[in-house]
Amino acid sequence: MAIVLEANYSKKLGLPQYSSHQYSITVRTELSDLSQVERASSALYRQLQEAVDRDIQVTGFLPGVTETQPLSERRQEPAERPARVDLGWACSPKQKALIERLMREHGIEQAKVDDLARSRFRTSLENLNKMQASGLIEELISTYGSAKGKARS
Repeated sequence: MAIVLEANYSKKLGLPQYSSHQYSITVRTELSDLSQVERASSALYRQLQEAVDRDIQVTGFLPGVTETQPLSERRQEPAERPARVDLGWACSPKQKALIERLMREHGIEQAKVDDLARSRFRTSLENLNKMQASGLIEELISTYGSAKGKARS
């Protein structure tokens, strides 16, 4: 008897100019043995997560950006906005505050979160852009739970 295992991983990120970006992958596979389910599920989830997290970083069209500009040169924020200085962090001040709050409330050392940022996004915690910070926050919440006193929406 074949066992059908179907896995889906989806991520939606907010972008400038009130737009968003979503990507999802669904894979269906068959297993011959019930004892393979747990191992296959873990491996499949990890593969889907890595694929979505890697591919969602290419945002494509962004409002307010000319289509002739190469993707690598497109800014994530409109040009008319002044550059933000927030203690060297590249993400938004709210994202920084939430990351710090999650670390504080769950007793997570900054070095551990920085290692996670480097392994997932190949950059330090302070250099995460808004999209990467969103992915990191999502992972912290799924691993440790939401910030105390705040229900996850």
